[in-house]
Amino acid sequence: MKLKNFAAAAICVAAGAFAAPAMADTATYDITAFGPSYTDLLTELSVKQFDPTKGILTGISISYTSTVSGEVLLSNSKNVNKQVDIDLSSTMTLTLPDHSVFGTDTKSLFSSTVTSYKKTTDVLAGQGSAVLSASGNLNSGYFAMFTGHGNVTGLLAVTAVSSADSPSGITADYTTSATGLGQVTYTYNAAPVPEPETYGMLLLGLGLVAFAAKRKSRSTQA
Repeated sequence: MKLKNFAAAAICVAAGAFAAPAMADTATYDITAFGPSYTDLLTELSVKQFDPTKGILTGISISYTSTVSGEVLLSNSKNVNKQVDIDLSSTMTLTLPDHSVFGTDTKSLFSSTVTSYKKTTDVLAGQGSAVLSASGNLNSGYFAMFTGHGNVTGLLAVTAVSSADSPSGITADYTTSATGLGQVTYTYNAAPVPEPETYGMLLLGLGLVAFAAKRKSRSTQA
């Protein structure tokens, strides 16, 4: 193979490595988590943005869950036992930085009819828990909002609704708390990083081209 042909081949091989198809990859980050907090709850969630130096963003997936626990204590000031209908449910709503609702979920923690015994105070009559969740993918209209070198902020609301069909003399005291955690996953196309050998081949090819050009110039002068 002639020198100039070898140089051209070296450059083509190296250029092909640089022009290789982009590779799909993912990056996952935790969204703000919180420990047991009394509801009703409204809290900010910090979401790490996608670093544009990693490549071209192609997808955003968000998931968040909140475990809600609750109980009810009954007091009966009367001298007779009484039947009481108790009910507790909770709703979680996740809002995006543009204030649009990403997802909402409602579940019952407990619902039953219990006996409240006469002349008793703060007797545990019902308790339960439920896992509320919101998950899904964002469309490409959100890519710019979630791209950068910082964080964006969403909102999480967890509310509880309780009821007790309380006859005269019955007092119901409900307590509800929630925990939360979640993740954001970015899917992107990252161009492959050339191996050191690729750089070497490219430099070799360029060097040979320069050497051949210099030889040709000397031959012309002669």
